[in-house]
Amino acid sequence: MDDSVQLFSAGSLRHAIPEITEAFTQATGIHVSVVLGPAGLLRERIEAGERFDLFTSANMAHPQRLVDSGLVEEAVCFARNRLCVLTRAGFGLGSENFVDVLSDPAISVGISTPKDDPSGDYAFEMFDLLGERHPGLAQALKARALQLVGGRHSPVGKSAVDLITEGAADLFIGYATYSHLYETNPAVSMVELPAEFSPKIKYGLALREGAPQTTRTLRDFILSEPGQAILQRNGFLSAKPGALYPATSQNRSKR
Repeated sequence: MDDSVQLFSAGSLRHAIPEITEAFTQATGIHVSVVLGPAGLLRERIEAGERFDLFTSANMAHPQRLVDSGLVEEAVCFARNRLCVLTRAGFGLGSENFVDVLSDPAISVGISTPKDDPSGDYAFEMFDLLGERHPGLAQALKARALQLVGGRHSPVGKSAVDLITEGAADLFIGYATYSHLYETNPAVSMVELPAEFSPKIKYGLALREGAPQTTRTLRDFILSEPGQAILQRNGFLSAKPGALYPATSQNRSKR
């Protein structure tokens, strides 16, 4: 019988989670088996009865839904993120013309798939924030946004950089934690969202109901100072602005 911890993890953690689980296994000797994918689709697999021990989501809504159904224990925020816009190099998008560019119906806007992937939900939330100041813009953007990744029928292996350089969209709205993949590519440029249009992005985790102590130990490691430091090295923001979770006694003993 496989006694490793089965971790279902949001795909946007694909760089941070392997580093976390490697450090965790080195510190504890506990092996972690990781399944990556859009958080909404992972939640559906959990609801369908697939085996898991810990679920990390790019939002709080999916873990909370599992709490409400009795499948997991309390949902806890463990990291934060932010959106950015990826464009072709030299496209000319900036904070001063941000609204004008997105308002142009000739500009194609790529996003992830809402409901299947929280990144798409956050893009829709960004559109709603734009619509509060510019009536009608939210509906127009939602109608013409191209749902290019993160869905149950999306092509596998296509990155935002691929989509932009291949001309699938003029702009792509995604997570800023991927910025390290963009910085060295001269073909693309990353633009931060103006603060007034930036949704608050919280990542949540939850243990399955009745999970063993090994799973609780992994949860504690992710919330500990070493786990949080790994997340921040990968571009994530602290779960609590200006604060880190204290290291567990086990982690302190390893220093």
